[in-house]
Amino acid sequence: MTQSSTPNIIITLTLLTAVPLMSLNMFLPSLGIMAQDFNVGYDTMAMAVSGYLIFTAVLQLLAGPVADRFGRRPVLLASLGLFAAASVGCALAENFNNFLFFRVLQGAVIAGSVLSRAIVSDVAAPKQATIILGYIGMAMSLAPILAPSLGGFLSDAAGWRANFWFYAGTGIALWALVWIRLPETSSAQRAGAAVFIKSYFELIKSGHFWAYTLIMAFSIGAFYVFVSGVPLVAVEQLNMTQSQIGLAIGSMTIGFLTGSFLSSQLARRHAANTVILMGRSIAMFGLLVCLLLLWTNSVPPWALFGGAICAGLGNGLTIPSASSAILFVRKDLAASASGLFGAVIVVFGAIFSTITGALIQAHPTAIVLISLMLMLSLISLSIAIWIYSGSHKAHPEHVG
Repeated sequence: MTQSSTPNIIITLTLLTAVPLMSLNMFLPSLGIMAQDFNVGYDTMAMAVSGYLIFTAVLQLLAGPVADRFGRRPVLLASLGLFAAASVGCALAENFNNFLFFRVLQGAVIAGSVLSRAIVSDVAAPKQATIILGYIGMAMSLAPILAPSLGGFLSDAAGWRANFWFYAGTGIALWALVWIRLPETSSAQRAGAAVFIKSYFELIKSGHFWAYTLIMAFSIGAFYVFVSGVPLVAVEQLNMTQSQIGLAIGSMTIGFLTGSFLSSQLARRHAANTVILMGRSIAMFGLLVCLLLLWTNSVPPWALFGGAICAGLGNGLTIPSASSAILFVRKDLAASASGLFGAVIVVFGAIFSTITGALIQAHPTAIVLISLMLMLSLISLSIAIWIYSGSHKAHPEHVG
């Protein structure tokens, strides 16, 4: 990748990564109004989120292998076209069943996130890939913060359907951007189906792949625990208002934004495993100190947000390097690897969110919440130490 082309690539890939996040949560402020319009319960309306997530998990498993087999560009164009068309369907839906059908189809946009990571591995060496993924992570971390605000503004100004017209316009604009500015980046020779399937199973059997994937799953799992549990803890123990809770949830994102920036800088001088170990150590140490202070009543319960910032900082350091390492396990199957670990993270996130909901419902305290986050961080740190110590030497460029 030439130096002059780097900004264009980063901008395009950042947009491809951010739009799936915006599609997930931008319309959430309108969920209650939508339930009234469709004359359904709020729990039924929430299927617009769960159905979307289930479809994206399945689609990630499919989009990666198809893109490795037939190329990035056709899969991106097809997924963005489907997303735009489904968004129009949502905007025009007259009943909940029709809306839900098109809403689930909107999940096709997840291919943008899957393939943006794969494209990075196509055009960059491992160290440069980590740097680019760090920059993308910085921009990506802003989407969950800004999207609900934009969605609420659009809904107030023009009704909830305006969100889906916005999605449609964004999908069309991204489709045009990919068509004009993003050439096919996969240079891998298109193998026959039998050879491809064999290679895919070799990826699945790779301990190296699963080690980095589990680091990612448990690291991001701490985020799922936090966002699932902190609303109830904030109300029951901290007596916070809804607006204060919204700002509090953003505390971990602030840490992630900072960590992503540091990751892009550290990757210039350190190997991937070194940066991963730094990230996991910071997350574990910050959460451990927070738990000890809470346990001894040395600080008020709201200090849990300090622990959350440390966890976010650790994740920001970890995720770009771990993502890069995963993509280069089998460079010819980068999209498959991206889709598979993306699906695993969604599944783990659903499991951790469910467990957290049950435990926090019974014990809505900061100590329980931080303890859960610490447990997941300890597991991810243990795997990082195992890799760093040399247990996996399949890719020595990541060891340092």
